[in-house]
Amino acid sequence: MENERVKRLAEAKSYIQKRIDELESEVELLKLILSVIDTALSRESFTKAAELPREAPREAPQAPPAEADLGAQVSEAAVTSRDGRELARLVVYEKGLVIKPLMDLPVDSPPLRSFFIAKVLEGYKRKDEELVRAGEIPEDEAFDYEVAEEGGLVKEIIVRNYRERRRLDEIRSALRWTLNRVLERMGGASG
Repeated sequence: MENERVKRLAEAKSYIQKRIDELESEVELLKLILSVIDTALSRESFTKAAELPREAPREAPQAPPAEADLGAQVSEAAVTSRDGRELARLVVYEKGLVIKPLMDLPVDSPPLRSFFIAKVLEGYKRKDEELVRAGEIPEDEAFDYEVAEEGGLVKEIIVRNYRERRRLDEIRSALRWTLNRVLERMGGASG
């Protein structure tokens, strides 16, 4: 009786290990595919600041206090729809970035709330909280973000300590996807 139980436990262990190996292989393949997609999206998604049309500023340029701790500005880019419509400005600083939507972006829209915030931004925040707990990074270098809203619409999203170029690229790609989904849901997409 006990030999049968040990045999079943060994079979279960073998099955689980085989399944873990299969899933790890699948995850690696999916990461590779995602990397290819991210690269393609980043090539098509952004307009260099030098290529942006010059507009008169809508208001006096002032760095809000929340941006003051992000360091010097490194770059600014437009996030565009497939048909070239500017959907947001992405201002990158040494220690963070600021996302400024150029469209009505409801703070509770499903692509924003359930994907961009819950999966992308919260995912990085959780990972960094684990690194802080493990003593691998100081608390003041951990990923964090805040969503500033006005009248139910996103005014800006401030991200602190993205730390890695890969994260910045993933945030850009996820933002473009999210804004395009919101645009489609609003019936404003043309491509």
